[in-house]
Amino acid sequence: MKIILSQRHMFNKSKPMCQLGENWVQWDNCDLSESPPYRLTGTMNAHGKFPKYNYEELPIVFTSPDGNEYPIEEITAFKDS
Repeated sequence: MKIILSQRHMFNKSKPMCQLGENWVQWDNCDLSESPPYRLTGTMNAHGKFPKYNYEELPIVFTSPDGNEYPIEEITAFKDS
């Protein structure tokens, strides 16, 4: 499943359950420190544009609350936790 940058920022806040094969794993964190912000700065009326980025340069793994790392590309579904 292709998960774009804005979804990854939202997943870091909402911590959804992600299906990897037959197992469900909770998303805890994806290190986005080297990635662009969720939105670029804007004004009071224009709340900022989404930044341009290369999908290939985004992190390829996320961590679960127990500290294990899982590949993002293997996610087949997700739901609220």
